[in-house]
Amino acid sequence: MKDQELKMSALDAYLNRVYKIIILMSPMAAMMAAITFTIFKIIGWYEVVSTAAIIIFDFTNLIYLSIAIYLFRTCIGPDGLLRKDKLKIGKIFISSIILIQWNFISYMVPAREFWAYAFFFIVLAVFFFDMKMITVVAGGIVISIIVSWYINGENLMMIPEYYYFLPDLILRIICIILTTSTLFALTYFGGKFLVEELEKYVNYDTLTHLLNRRSMDNYLQAAYQNAKTRRTTFCLMMIDIDDFKKVNDTYGHDCGDEVLKFVSGVVSKEVGKKDSVFRWGGEEILVLINADEEKAVEIAERIRIEISKDHVNYRDEVNVSITVTIGISPYRSNFTIQSMMDDADQKLYYGKRHGKNRVVIQLPEDL
Repeated sequence: MKDQELKMSALDAYLNRVYKIIILMSPMAAMMAAITFTIFKIIGWYEVVSTAAIIIFDFTNLIYLSIAIYLFRTCIGPDGLLRKDKLKIGKIFISSIILIQWNFISYMVPAREFWAYAFFFIVLAVFFFDMKMITVVAGGIVISIIVSWYINGENLMMIPEYYYFLPDLILRIICIILTTSTLFALTYFGGKFLVEELEKYVNYDTLTHLLNRRSMDNYLQAAYQNAKTRRTTFCLMMIDIDDFKKVNDTYGHDCGDEVLKFVSGVVSKEVGKKDSVFRWGGEEILVLINADEEKAVEIAERIRIEISKDHVNYRDEVNVSITVTIGISPYRSNFTIQSMMDDADQKLYYGKRHGKNRVVIQLPEDL
């Protein structure tokens, strides 16, 4: 279990905890409301609310709690991470609780000012930073509020002859707009600056800003499945910096980092928008080219030439000349992802043993 925790990213840890807290907090809040209204009914404060409505309300909240406990206990997969299917179900479950609970209370309880508490209902959905979820929840509650103003006819505010009809209506609408706008802003900026930043650290290498090996499998599997089912094609390109150890030994690891960033920048610039670049490890870079072999060779040659004709200026003291060797493996129907990577790797090291600074598309035995 400790090993799993060490491998868990900040984003995984955040989702795990938020899911577990909110999945239980929502039905617990609902249960507290049910207990409160039941007590009020018993002591005679809510005589207009029928006993049947209170019983249905209490029973419904028990169902909420049972489902929540089940989702809580089954949400974590064998890898210690939150299961994606459970996250989706959990969001639907929480959204449903909020909307059902809101409508139940709005129409069951005689007080007509529950619209003012909308913020406290919607805010539970904000912690997932999911714009789709918050749109559904906030939209459903706002529509319900406006409808309830008309259904609850004894509310003086909705009688046009009432002296404060217009100002009250305007103030209520402004309050609802401000509330929902605040929640949308929290969701947007939370997703933008918290979740996206966490994802950046999860999926990207912090030195080169390339995608890392953690995120690589999903991209490669998607390309492989598309090639299998939709008859598309792709190539894997393995890039290695020639004599990188010599650079580190001669100028130091800081200079090596600058070289890595330079090469990563050139590769990212020369590939297409639909292609993906990964830091495979050390000085090796893996590129997923969503094109045929001919296009992949053209891109590889462009990368090789651009890198070899320039140099890295390190601290304005030395100019380090860089070359790369590239191995390319095009998709074949009898290949797996692993065999393509092995093939590209073999071609890469063949090129390094036979002169370096070259692109290898075929090994001698394949000719």
